[in-house]
Amino acid sequence: MSYPHPLTSLQRELLGDVAELYALPDVRSAPLSSTLRFGLIADPQYADIDTAKNLYYRHALQKLPQAIEQLNQQPLDFVVTLGDLVDRDWNSYAPVLSIYDRLEHPHVIVLGNHDAQTITQHLNDAAALPKSYYAFQLADWRFIVYDGNDVSLYCNALNGDDRATAEAMLVDLTEREQPQAKPWNGAVGKSQLMWIEQQLQDAQQQDEKVVVFGHYPLAPHNTHNLLNGGELADLLTSYNIQCCFSGHDHRGGSAIIGQTGFFTLKGMLDGAEDVPFAVVEIEGDVLRITGYGGEISHTVDRRLL
Repeated sequence: MSYPHPLTSLQRELLGDVAELYALPDVRSAPLSSTLRFGLIADPQYADIDTAKNLYYRHALQKLPQAIEQLNQQPLDFVVTLGDLVDRDWNSYAPVLSIYDRLEHPHVIVLGNHDAQTITQHLNDAAALPKSYYAFQLADWRFIVYDGNDVSLYCNALNGDDRATAEAMLVDLTEREQPQAKPWNGAVGKSQLMWIEQQLQDAQQQDEKVVVFGHYPLAPHNTHNLLNGGELADLLTSYNIQCCFSGHDHRGGSAIIGQTGFFTLKGMLDGAEDVPFAVVEIEGDVLRITGYGGEISHTVDRRLL
């Protein structure tokens, strides 16, 4: 396992129970079977505020337990939350984390833009916004989690020039009329890109299959993409990884580039009743995504691509 940016003692003290969001997942020593199986949840985005348009902020406290109950009934190697556990307010984390305590599977956590903004406001320039990219392994699989808040407007004064870099990227993308030039999107920095490529090289040398998770989508190209999503997508496809999963764009979406599938999960926040989540099964070259609660199902056979 690799976590290049462990929390400092000050960050850990200031974050309290929320520090667990930066912990490496406590995965089992071996998969449950020859078929890799994991669950996916995206954007519960809880806040104790009134509904706005189709965004039902308080409903996460009813929706999330339903998804977790169903996921607990299935034999899974782990469950991934693809970001935005909360929408705003530091006090939102306590009720959400207490619900996740019911999850019986190892929990892989991706931090979203709303998480980053909430955490930065809490730290209030007393400590830098922590980085949250890491990798973990399970048998002959390597899983890479990228941090799209690495270079973003959510960084604070103690994050060096990361925020200024994000501002410059936004100006450049806006001038080039790129759809992802939005203040709610972030990027992966140069150091993280180098680290991701090193992970891909190591996996290739060890003959490991690779799955990637992140909050900001890389494809298809739209307003919710990682600011430098094209660059990261090109890197991942150049190593012919199996698949990449993200959240952030609550509408969901998918794209196939070469032999790599890019899938965006629908946001749990949207709608009064829908509880979208998914279970992914990978056996050999066949990827099956079973969608629940309005989530889209997919089957991809890489041998046919």
